Amino acid sequence: MKHTNHVLPLLCLASLLLTVSCGDSTAKTPAATDSPDTPDGTAAVTEAAAPDPYASIRAKLDEGVDYGGTPFNIISYVSDTWNIYLEPEGENGEVLNDAAFRRNTEVEELLGIDITAIYHDNYVSQFRTAVLAGDSTAYDLICFWSPGDYSGLITDQIAYDWTQLPYVNLDADWYNKTANTAYSINGKQYFAVSDFTYPVHQHFRILYNKELFRSLQYDSTPYDDVYAGTWTFGRMLEYSKGLYTDLDGDGKAGLGDRYGIVLNNAFCSMFPLCAGELPVSCGEDGFTFNLFSDRIVDIVTDVVGLSENPDAFVSRQSNNEQYKIFEAGNALFEPYASDPLLLRNLEFDFGYLPYPKYDETQQDYVVVAAGGLMAVPNSLTDPERTGLVMEALAIASHNYVADAFVEQYIENKILRDEDSQKIYRLMRSLQTYDLSYNIDPSTKLANYAYYSYFMNKRDANVASYYEKIIKVVEKKYSSMYDLIVSQ
Repeated sequence: MKHTNHVLPLLCLASLLLTVSCGDSTAKTPAATDSPDTPDGTAAVTEAAAPDPYASIRAKLDEGVDYGGTPFNIISYVSDTWNIYLEPEGENGEVLNDAAFRRNTEVEELLGIDITAIYHDNYVSQFRTAVLAGDSTAYDLICFWSPGDYSGLITDQIAYDWTQLPYVNLDADWYNKTANTAYSINGKQYFAVSDFTYPVHQHFRILYNKELFRSLQYDSTPYDDVYAGTWTFGRMLEYSKGLYTDLDGDGKAGLGDRYGIVLNNAFCSMFPLCAGELPVSCGEDGFTFNLFSDRIVDIVTDVVGLSENPDAFVSRQSNNEQYKIFEAGNALFEPYASDPLLLRNLEFDFGYLPYPKYDETQQDYVVVAAGGLMAVPNSLTDPERTGLVMEALAIASHNYVADAFVEQYIENKILRDEDSQKIYRLMRSLQTYDLSYNIDPSTKLANYAYYSYFMNKRDANVASYYEKIIKVVEKKYSSMYDLIVSQ
């Protein structure tokens, strides 16, 4: 990252601000000590210093580590939105840009590196080509666009095992624990999610038009239901019932009408997942598949039924055309997974909700997360350098970017009421990553393809499709597992 105008003096990370994030385990906590009594005779209470998260890095710096300004190259996707803030050019007054700029500046000064972002339309293939050629300098890290199957980076030995990177503490607060669980295979982990990519950690949620809702004069609100644990698929349909109106008078359901809920096939596929039916998990004995059960059949039947529900607009398109209906104020509910920045353009008051439980027997809401996935090239020749840089970037992002994103960006610029802010924080605490979304050698499950199949076909015959694909799914995943074990 080339800097020509530093607004603030450069601060060595060796004296980095220990700014505390919400829930930050590095916060100082009061502790009783043997300090002298206060004048009123009560025992004095002092603050015990929290452990220094940079201790291992500082110890290495004492050995004289300095990489002489060499570039640390990060390749990523091209996008007009979903700014990942890898390499801000300077401070510009925008909260996330400036937080990321301060993070990068301090890490660069500390370790003697130059963080350089490279954006390419075919960024994954560029990364693969460089690694297969044995190029250890082209790319130090890849940050992925959210959807996509990246299992080939494991099977072709493109990605390096994060558990083998010195100084990287995957158990620390600045790494996503559910991503660690999801992507751990036989004790190895080829993909990680840290606070370095915090601005693009996203989860699937449902928005609701508060102005339209108020006009309907219900006795309770979806917020009440979320807090009471009664926000369910059936409750959502109750609120939506009878709302279809042929606003444009053309005699057929279309984009110009009013609905209870608007969505497409992909968003429909999220209901089973947010009911807790994640397709794949990995344990000590390999992969376990969760693709067929009586409960799954019931959920799929109800979700496919949305396509016949007059109060639901279910688009077959993948371009999110249904957003137009909600943006016009003509839908009560809308599942949403696009850039939060776009919500600033809504001209009416909206609320923020998790996907509903399937029913009240479900213990808690399941918040499926996506985005922020990273991999390190298997062609690297200095794991210690990569580990130091990634850990420093994760810690500094935890200190700077995480709070800036939640408190200053989402809560002050996107969400418009206290309940939405509370529910947003609840949802972040419940986020869980799904292995099959990004790691699917069978091609039958990635990007929620399994449940999308039933919506695309408008067919809830789960048993038939399960029998058709299960052998292929098991074989492909088993082969990948065996390869990982043998490495």
